Amino acid sequence: MSDALRILYRDPDRFPYLALMRRCARQRGVELALERWAFSPAITRTGEEWGDLLEREEVDVIAENYWGLQTYRARGVPFLSLASASNTWTEKLYVHPSITRVSDLAGTRMALRGVGPQTLFPVMWLADVGLAGQVDAVLFPESETGRWGHWKKVADGTCQSCFMTPLYAPAAAAAGLVELPYQPYSFDGGHVTLTTTEHLAAAKRPQIQTLIDAAFDASELFADRAAAVRETIRSECTNLLREHFPAVPDEVELTRIEDVIRAELAPVPVPTAEGIATAHRMRLRQAPELASFNPLTMWDLSFARRAAQERNTRAGSEARPGHR
Repeated sequence: MSDALRILYRDPDRFPYLALMRRCARQRGVELALERWAFSPAITRTGEEWGDLLEREEVDVIAENYWGLQTYRARGVPFLSLASASNTWTEKLYVHPSITRVSDLAGTRMALRGVGPQTLFPVMWLADVGLAGQVDAVLFPESETGRWGHWKKVADGTCQSCFMTPLYAPAAAAAGLVELPYQPYSFDGGHVTLTTTEHLAAAKRPQIQTLIDAAFDASELFADRAAAVRETIRSECTNLLREHFPAVPDEVELTRIEDVIRAELAPVPVPTAEGIATAHRMRLRQAPELASFNPLTMWDLSFARRAAQERNTRAGSEARPGHR
C-alpha cells in the first residue's frame, strides 16, 4: 500500500497550513498529495458536491468544508472528521462609522458574502443578538463584488454592516469601515478540518495517524513562530497566495498573512463541543434534515488522542533530569 495520501482542498488561503502539514508529514515518512478542487457551474454555494469524491474514495481526505459535509453523514455516508485547526468563528464585524453598538443595526441592511458559511452565520448571529427580522440581510454574489468584496456595499451606502475575515479586512478598513466588537463564537469547520471515511481510517490507519501527527506539528510550529513556517510560506505558497493577494511576495504582506493565520489557529487541532454544535446549528438553517442528526457521531478523535499522547510522552522525557 502506498504511503501517500491524496488531500483535497479548495482555498489558497488555507494552503500555508496545509503546505506546512505536508512538510511535517514528509519528515515522518508519509507524502501528502495536496490536490486543489475547482468550482464549476454545477457547484452549489455549500460546495458539498466535492464530498462525492470522498464518498467514492477517489481522494483520501477532504481538508475543508466540514460544516457542509454533515449532510453526508446524516444520510448514512460513513464520513469521519479527525481534526480541526481552528475552534472559533474568526470573522470580524465591520460597520459604517455611524454604527457604534450592536443595537444600532436595527433598521439597517447587512451585506452577506454569497458563498460558504458566510451565507448562514450572519442571519444566525442576528437572531442570537435579538435582531431577527430587524436587519435586512442581503446576499451579494462574488461575481458582482469580487472575492470578499461585499464590504463595498457598505462603503457605497447600500448596506451598513458586514462580516469580514481578517485576511481581507484591510481593504474594508481603508475604505472607512470600522470594526464593531461582538461576543466570540466557538466554531469548528471554518479552517482546515480533516475528514476521511471509516473504511480509509481503518485501511490506512498508519498514514492517517501520521496525517494527524503532522497537523499537531503544524499547529505547534505556527504557535512557536518557527522559522519553518516562514520558509514554507515563501518557498511553497506564494504562487497560490498571489491569486488572492496581489501584493505577494511583498515581505510585509507575507508577514501579515502569516500572522493572521497564526491568530486563527487553536493551540492543538482538536475540535470543541461548542464549535461542533455551532457548525451543526448553522448548517441546520439550510439543511433541515440535520434536525435529528447528532454531529458527534461524525468525529473520531482517537488519532488526535494518540498524537497528544506522543507529545506528552516527549515533553515528559525532555523534562527528566539528565535529558539532553
